[in-house]
Amino acid sequence: MERVVLVLFLGFHSIAAGQSAIPQRCTVCHEKSAPPLSLVYRRYLMLYSSKARIEKKMVDFLTAPSKEKSAMPEGMKNRFNPQNHPAFATSVAKEAVDKLIEKEDLIPRIVVPKD
Repeated sequence: MERVVLVLFLGFHSIAAGQSAIPQRCTVCHEKSAPPLSLVYRRYLMLYSSKARIEKKMVDFLTAPSKEKSAMPEGMKNRFNPQNHPAFATSVAKEAVDKLIEKEDLIPRIVVPKD
């Protein structure tokens, strides 16, 4: 079942001053009452495995939030009600998702031992 994580895109941490306020819009809820953004990203990663699919699914959710589009497990959907998530314009959602993926990307964290 392809469902987009409801609040995963919205909880981005603030970046350097002068950049978009999108991360602050996300963290307002994701730091207080919604699932942490890192958890949302990891859920999407488990379900969709490619950055392109993750981005598409997250943007789809953020532009028209619904239980059907949420990638979260049923218990979390019932607790956090994806329909209450604010909808964002596609450009805003895409920018927020790009920042989240950049922040939470696991590839740069892999350490390959030298021979």
